[in-house]
Amino acid sequence: MDERTPHLDILKTIEQEMDSDIHPLLKKILDNIKPIGIAVGGIVAAVAVYTGVTSYQSSQHEKAVSQLGSIMVLDDQAARAEKLQSFVQTGPASLRPAAQLELARIFMDAGDYDKAAAAWKALAPSANMKTVTGLGEAKALVFKGDYAGAVTILSALKKDAGEEFAGAISANLAFAAEKAGQSDLAIAEYEALKTKDSGNDAFLDYKIGKLKAKTQG
Repeated sequence: MDERTPHLDILKTIEQEMDSDIHPLLKKILDNIKPIGIAVGGIVAAVAVYTGVTSYQSSQHEKAVSQLGSIMVLDDQAARAEKLQSFVQTGPASLRPAAQLELARIFMDAGDYDKAAAAWKALAPSANMKTVTGLGEAKALVFKGDYAGAVTILSALKKDAGEEFAGAISANLAFAAEKAGQSDLAIAEYEALKTKDSGNDAFLDYKIGKLKAKTQG
């Protein structure tokens, strides 16, 4: 059986499952804050809405919102990253998650997975969304080739994550575990995926059978 096509299919499935969990949160702050061509005034308003700011009664906070909005529309990625890194150190706590998310996106797009992983990890406590940021950090480590590190993160996430994230975690954990040579764990997670109605049962059965043959051989 040719593994190439189904392998690409499961990778696509993994990406889709991660997208369905991470992107709704990212898009609130990233896509709607910084769509191409939007005026800075609209950026400022979006930042305010998505970080829970409902009024501009504090002049200092208003200034910070405006500053972050201006940073988000900078065309120079390096300059934007530098200013965002400064903002996450000095900006109001309520606005730092937006800056940190944009940093994670910039680093992921640039292929700087060490910095991307660090950005995701730093975001977790401030944004109170451990599972989403953990998935982001694990994805960065997978792209970097640190499969064992991704397994550690995803295994910890699985203990506390709710059902809505179970499929995304299993998909990524199965892939990372297989790449890390942890066949028993990969088998368990591929089997877990079969219960999620992923539509890839034939391929999952193939992967499970191949891994079992490997462990028994």
